[in-house]
Amino acid sequence: MENLSPQQTIRKTENKANSMSSVDVFSPDIAARYARKMIERETRGNGDQMNALERVGRRCGMTARTLRRLVNGETRDPGIAVFGRIRAAYLDYCARQIAELQAEIAAEKARFGDEHLGNLEAETELLASKIRSARKGRP
Repeated sequence: MENLSPQQTIRKTENKANSMSSVDVFSPDIAARYARKMIERETRGNGDQMNALERVGRRCGMTARTLRRLVNGETRDPGIAVFGRIRAAYLDYCARQIAELQAEIAAEKARFGDEHLGNLEAETELLASKIRSARKGRP
């Protein structure tokens, strides 16, 4: 049996925690949460939820009915492929939101100058880089 110092044990545990694959973090609840967030943000008002389900379903490569069943918890195990499509659609959605925010910041910067916005431009670029790395599967 291998005798490890406390520091070596911590390092082995930290490395294991940092090297989690998408299979380790897969769960039907997470997939449903991603889908629910996209549907809520896609809904344009009263009576638009079915249309939002259609739009989000298309982005995820699913029918509106299948997506609704997942969000309502009627699908027990959607599978890793479905989770991957929903996660990819969610990350694309986040990237689009960041791009819109960056465009608004650029317009405000042109109107009022740099000192008015502080460090928002750098912070949104940091968010965009985090989304890009998440899309590539890196932490």
